[in-house]
Amino acid sequence: MFVKKKVFLGVLFLMLATISMAQNKSSDGFSWDNMRYGGRFTVSFANDVFSGTISPAAIYQFNEKIAAGATVSFGYTNFKNIDVDRYNYGGSILAIYTPIQQIQLSAELEQIFINENDKRFDLDNDYSYQALHLGAGYRMNNVVIGFRYDVLYDESTNIYASPFSPFIQVFF
Repeated sequence: MFVKKKVFLGVLFLMLATISMAQNKSSDGFSWDNMRYGGRFTVSFANDVFSGTISPAAIYQFNEKIAAGATVSFGYTNFKNIDVDRYNYGGSILAIYTPIQQIQLSAELEQIFINENDKRFDLDNDYSYQALHLGAGYRMNNVVIGFRYDVLYDESTNIYASPFSPFIQVFF
């Protein structure tokens, strides 16, 4: 658990340092006009499992191909076959690459805090989970529809029904 926190904080520091250096090298400097706001809605289904997450986000558009930012997330997962509910909240850092106007690639390091309620045994369990999502989507103006894959997926602790999850993302 301690190692995951160190990795998360290290990656967060590197992302913020990169963003800061990119802003300092720009002849125009930081511009609020390059900020975009929106978010993502993710839903996934598997054998008697439902998972849904909403993630408001803010990104800085460095140029027409590269953007980076942060999200906060709130979600719910229900395991019908074992009568368990998981409520979650967290945050992430996000990098977006748009090689051509219609295609968007993304990488997102997410730290999630989970409250699990096992109704069978009347138990509550609180823990955290780290995910690294790699995604690809089809972009239509401000909307992206795609799939992402969690490369750190662990079935025993993950809040998502599967490592693959479809998403709809909007930025203005």
